[in-house]
Amino acid sequence: MSISLNNKIFKRFIIVLIIILIIFMGGYLFLQLRTYSADEQANEAMQSSSVSTNNNTVIFEPENALANLVLYQGALVEPEAYAVFATMLQNKGIRVFIPEMPLNLAILNTSAFEDIKDAHPSEKQWWIGGHSLGGASASIYASENIEAIDGIFFLASYPSSGSDLSHIDQPVISLHATNDDIIDYDNYQDSMNLLPPHTNFIEIEGGNHSNFAHYGFQSGDGESTITREEQLDKVVQTLIDHIID
Repeated sequence: MSISLNNKIFKRFIIVLIIILIIFMGGYLFLQLRTYSADEQANEAMQSSSVSTNNNTVIFEPENALANLVLYQGALVEPEAYAVFATMLQNKGIRVFIPEMPLNLAILNTSAFEDIKDAHPSEKQWWIGGHSLGGASASIYASENIEAIDGIFFLASYPSSGSDLSHIDQPVISLHATNDDIIDYDNYQDSMNLLPPHTNFIEIEGGNHSNFAHYGFQSGDGESTITREEQLDKVVQTLIDHIID
């Protein structure tokens, strides 16, 4: 009787375990299917000899680095999708790091900046920021480790509700596009009290959410009236003006 009961319990345990595995695998496959992949232009940029991958981080190394920038990707966007943007910064003397986040969700590893900075010592400035959810994730780390960074940037993003940056002295840049239909503008407006008074808000006329990277058009976004290259030119120039000039 006891053996029969134990067998039933064991069988039920196996069934529950199988169900959990099926749910986990189903969720994983769902996220993979929803992932925004890098387009052909981004994949070509990844082939440069100055681009490398080390410890799950894509690194864009200029000949003479003037500053360091760590970019957290948007939710479910492949890090390679930012290769063109990173190359543009690299050509201006910025060493760019894009960590490969678990499931392409920066919120699952908000402290990636710390590991990168420890692995690549530099006396130059260290900036942190990100696109969409990546920016919110970067703000979590920044608010808890403000002494480790020299500046913060947000691309179609804003601080998470628990990330108060209003007291910091470091420069903060917030860029958004007028045709962005992905960003929650109510939350964007409400988050302004979490940023310091000297925050530089930049509006990109005619741009959208998808144009901050090279992964095609994101469902639900507004139509852009400028090219992706034009939008990224404005983003890069704004960052360079603050980081270097």
